[in-house]
Amino acid sequence: MMRVRVGAAVLMGLVALSPAACSSKTTVKADDAAKQVVKLVSDQNKFTPTDVKCPSDVEATKGAQFDCHFTGPRKVQYVAHMKIVKVDGERITCDIKVEKAP
Repeated sequence: MMRVRVGAAVLMGLVALSPAACSSKTTVKADDAAKQVVKLVSDQNKFTPTDVKCPSDVEATKGAQFDCHFTGPRKVQYVAHMKIVKVDGERITCDIKVEKAP
């Protein structure tokens, strides 16, 4: 994986999340998704986002996609595109691509 800076290029990475039990379907925990965005960004930059917002109603199924949003340096808005690539019991693996919000 290439190391890049927020604002200079796109960040990418695979992360593991935990599902949350929600009635009869399993959903992605919004807090866990946000923590993984913070980890990816802070691991590849000198910046740690503090306002990551992710949806809480995403079904934990392979191929599902959702976006998390946060503010970067100089108050630039960013979006983390999350795609679930694997669900294995309690472990959800996501591909994350971070870029400036349109």
